[in-house]
Amino acid sequence: MFFTDEEIDRLIAEDLPYIDLTTHALGIEKEPGAIRFTARTAGVAACTEEAARILERAGASTTFCLESGESFEAGTLLLEAQGEAKALHAAWKVCQNMLEYAGGIATYTRAMAEAAGEVPIFTTRKSPPGFKKIAMKSVMSGGGHPHRLGLSESFLLFDNHRVFLEPGRMAEQVGTLARQGALLEQRVAVETSSLEEALDFAERGVRLFQLEKFRPGPLAEAVRRLKALYPDIRLLATGGIRLENAAEYASTGVDGLITTAPYYYARPVDIGVRMERL
Repeated sequence: MFFTDEEIDRLIAEDLPYIDLTTHALGIEKEPGAIRFTARTAGVAACTEEAARILERAGASTTFCLESGESFEAGTLLLEAQGEAKALHAAWKVCQNMLEYAGGIATYTRAMAEAAGEVPIFTTRKSPPGFKKIAMKSVMSGGGHPHRLGLSESFLLFDNHRVFLEPGRMAEQVGTLARQGALLEQRVAVETSSLEEALDFAERGVRLFQLEKFRPGPLAEAVRRLKALYPDIRLLATGGIRLENAAEYASTGVDGLITTAPYYYARPVDIGVRMERL
């Protein structure tokens, strides 16, 4: 995941728009020191490299950084740096907040991925505004995958598109797109909460579906019927999927689970920060 210098600077500027008044007033700006970020609880590391870049951009030098995706226990050192007090204080809370929120998402995603077994976990576009890159890296650090990064790279028919289409010709029109025209190089995907509608679209050539808000029992039956007729079809379950029911949904035979749960239900990892004078 690529973060520009501008994005790193913007994170710092949120907490340091002008000067660090406390450090400046105390006259300790140039005092040498070290800062250590240590986990108080177990979890999965995420965005540690970006936190290190924040420290370095503020003027410190990183001396240790646990790689994103690594599991850790309570007491594990995640990140360490040295530099002048003004650099350490400029980066302190920005890094701590990033590590805690990113680590929480990664930890929750890892738990979902383990519960789902061989069925992959995909996360939605419903990350908090301005948080997408951090959210995506956190999900991937936990073993999940981005479902859809934005509107530009994939075709996915939702109910809010249907209101602008003629109902009688909709399946035929989308089926045509799946075979020719601007979408010749793309996979056409349709979200539906109806098995009958999925069968109608599949008959016209659509082979990728999001099955929306199916309960596990009806979902398993829909998967069985669709795959019996179209062995090359790909089916993803979405709607209400979280850690508590991921294993049950994974057992229905779907090819993947789509979820927003790591953004909504993940608790931040608890990380302690200590500085010392050198």
